[in-house]
Parts: sequence; C-alpha cells; structure tokens
Amino acid sequence: MENTSNDDRLAGLGPDEWSEVDVGTRIDLNGKTTYHVLTSDRKVGFFVEKVYNDKQNLVRIVKKARNSRSETDFAPDTGDVVRIFEASTLPDGNSMTKEIVYAHERSTETIVIVTPDGDLKRTVQRESVGIRTLHQGQTDYKPNGNPSVTINHTMDPKNGKLAHREQIRWLKDGQRALTEHFFFNASGAVSKYTKILYHACGGPFLEETHRYGPTGHMLRREIIQYNPTGVQTAADLTMYDEKAEITQRSTTYYDHRGAAVATHTADCPPAESWLEEGEHVLRMLEEASTEEVDLIH
Repeated sequence: MENTSNDDRLAGLGPDEWSEVDVGTRIDLNGKTTYHVLTSDRKVGFFVEKVYNDKQNLVRIVKKARNSRSETDFAPDTGDVVRIFEASTLPDGNSMTKEIVYAHERSTETIVIVTPDGDLKRTVQRESVGIRTLHQGQTDYKPNGNPSVTINHTMDPKNGKLAHREQIRWLKDGQRALTEHFFFNASGAVSKYTKILYHACGGPFLEETHRYGPTGHMLRREIIQYNPTGVQTAADLTMYDEKAEITQRSTTYYDHRGAAVATHTADCPPAESWLEEGEHVLRMLEEASTEEVDLIH
C-alpha cells in the first residue's frame, strides 16, 4: 500500500530543497515542546512538534500534514525509537492507520484500513525480529463488519522461510466456514495439508488431512467426520505408495460417545495387479462370448 500524499512528496526532496522554521516553544513542568514548519518552493509542508522531557531529552516528534499525521516516540535514556504511529488517507479514499511498537529486538506492526463511510475493510498484523518477519496475518472484512477471509503466515525463525500458512473463510454470522492449514518443510514443499469444514453451529463437521513424502507424493489421507456436538463419528484412512497408488484403506465407525464400534480394512494391490486382473476378466468375457457364438451356430 503506497501513499502518494504530501509525505512521499516531501520525502523526495533533497536536504537543500526544504527549510525548517521554528514557530514557537512551550515550556511546562513536564518539559519543553517546540513547534516547527517544514516548507519548500513546491508548497509542500509539515507542521512539526518536538517534545522534550524535564531533562531536555527528546521523547516525541509529531508531524502533521493535510492528509497525514505521524508520531514517533523515543526512549528518553537511550534515544531509541520505541513507537511509530501513522495515519493517512490513501489514494482510493480509504483511511489507514499504522502502529509499530519496538521491544528489544522484536517489533509488532498493526495496520487498520477503514472505508470513507467508516466501515472496517482490512487489518494486518506483523511480528518481526530485525528485518526478518516471523508472523503476518491479514483479515478482510465484509461491508457489515464481519470477517470474510483471514490469511496467516508463520515463518521459520532460523531461516525466515514460510513454515505454516492458515486460510480461514467466514460465514455471515462470524462463524468459521472453512479452515485450511499448509505446513512446509525446509525445502519449501508442502509436507502436510489439513482442511476443516464446520457445522453452522460452529463445531467441526469434516476434517481431511494429507501427508506428503520428501518428493511431494502423497503418503496418507485421513478423513474424519464429526457430529454437531463435536464427537467423532467416522474415520477413513487411505495409504499410498511412492507411485501414488493406493495400497491400503480402512474405515472406522464410532458411537455417540466416540468409541469405535466397527472397522473395515481392505488391502489394495498396486495398479499393475489391477491391470492384470482386468485383462484376465476381459479374456474370460471374450471366451464366454466366443462359446455362445459357437453354440448358436
């Protein structure tokens, strides 16, 4: 999201193209506040406030422009930035507020976008260590204020690569409709996938999980069904070989308390065996058809 307001236009000016004018100072028991105006020949300007504590240490800078406002807070003892807050109007007319809070090596960033009518449009949250992002989440909202889609990314803190992606789709009443989880290995390939469908009452209805081998082929697929009270009612398990052919399949049924009551297991031969069996059946049918023709004649 880019803002082409006065902030960016001022940032593009060289140091010799704008000037800072001191327009006043306020002194009280808590410290001192100085007021400044940044101007240039291009008629681009900021109104700046610099706040000092009673020890003359800079603790805050406030910048105000026509379509934007920013606040930067500093630690009085070290001068390090501890908080940055920005509010601006985007080119599409929406309003954006962004706050970054620094704590030791970590930083937390929160972005909120609101439509001109005051409706919540999007929220973004990001957690970082230095320049490396550890977590980022984004939620888009419907005009009625209920969430529509949420996407969360979690990175591996050791290498910064994507380790987990979560996708959530929401119902009109704010309940979850679908949740998907993608888990990635060190090489970036999907190692596990989970999809959960929900009852209208909010509990899980169907959960499907895929597990993949190092080359990306599916090893296992499990489907679990739940009743509206959250009790497991059935589970279907399918196993695959390295050629993605089904080798085994089992189905287990559960009673209203979640206890297994019956299990059906079947060994599935590889595809070559199925083909051989199919060819054998075709030969038998051809032979039977030939015998019938001979009898007719």
